[in-house]
Amino acid sequence: MSPMSTVHKNPEDLSLLFQISQILDQSIDIKQVIKPVLRAVADNMGISRGTITLLNRNSGEISIEAALGLSPSEQEKGRYKLGEGITGKVVQTGQPQVIPNIAEDSRFLNRTGARNTKNENISFICVPIKIGNETIGAFSIDSEFQSDADLEKQVRLLSIVSSLIAQAVKIRHSILEERNQLLEENNRLQQELKAKYQPN
Repeated sequence: MSPMSTVHKNPEDLSLLFQISQILDQSIDIKQVIKPVLRAVADNMGISRGTITLLNRNSGEISIEAALGLSPSEQEKGRYKLGEGITGKVVQTGQPQVIPNIAEDSRFLNRTGARNTKNENISFICVPIKIGNETIGAFSIDSEFQSDADLEKQVRLLSIVSSLIAQAVKIRHSILEERNQLLEENNRLQQELKAKYQPN
């Protein structure tokens, strides 16, 4: 059974996906829409914390682009290298990771310091944001401790949301590349005209 066929059984999930597609259409600047997407997911799924991290291809660092339930200082601490912690592993492998209970799993780094990992019964879900075979970031949430079936359902829904984000990023990259090419061509033509018609 495909992830979409499972989502079709839940009208709230379809409503969320429609809402997210509308949010992503509101601006060409991905930074303006990423936080509203995170808020829509939080409202729909009832989560207390969530982050969208993006990979900087030049530095190789993964950092938080948008966060919910984290202070600015906690958000600033959320930086990872490829393969580091759950988030780094998801970006490195392109595969989702689920930690049913963060208090019982040493792989969870709590880099931001936002959680009391000894006293909170929290599940952590992290899915990749991918364009084709390239992983460009990760989407993670904290969820109340729940059954494996519920966790699998959340992984499927978050994976679909991540695909929507990835498509929006891909489209924006294409638009920006085309715009830059047009600007470069425009500048080249202007220089040619100046050189051709410059008075002696």
